[in-house]
Amino acid sequence: MKKFLNYLLLALVTICFALPLGGKAEAAKVAVVPLANNVAGDDMAGTIYMQEALALFRYPEFDLLGDDVVIAAVGEKGLTDYSKAALQKVAQATGAEIVVAMQLDKLDAKRMPQRKEATLKMDLRGKFASLDTLTGAYYYKDLRDSRTIEEAVTVRGDWKHEVLQNVVRNAFKKVTDK
Repeated sequence: MKKFLNYLLLALVTICFALPLGGKAEAAKVAVVPLANNVAGDDMAGTIYMQEALALFRYPEFDLLGDDVVIAAVGEKGLTDYSKAALQKVAQATGAEIVVAMQLDKLDAKRMPQRKEATLKMDLRGKFASLDTLTGAYYYKDLRDSRTIEEAVTVRGDWKHEVLQNVVRNAFKKVTDK
């Protein structure tokens, strides 16, 4: 019985020391191409885009590559084409497993004058593309979001950028399936 307990104790000690030495999966490298913002006078859109990327692509699961590496791979002009081949070139140049790119062409909010309550007409247009080189999954979407929003009696934030934030968050969630 004593030999059995010694072997059991030896097996338990071996397992306890071997578990921390087991390999963990590496974080997927993610290249987030800076936002191609074609909306004149809107500097906040790029900030919202990067904040959502930082919030979703966190370290233990993802390793977000630096802007300098991505800009060197894309060039100063940015992406002109959002095809699978263009994203594949960025992935090869940066060594990333996931590449995400977005272009914003229009972000507009206009008041609808002939309504009882104050109403805004929102219009957002752009492109979003992502490529996962490990699975070969390519996702492309023409972003078109038009909606009317009835304003509350009190002034509530910046509607344009709230709509943009929701669109960006939903697009990034398609990439990570969260």
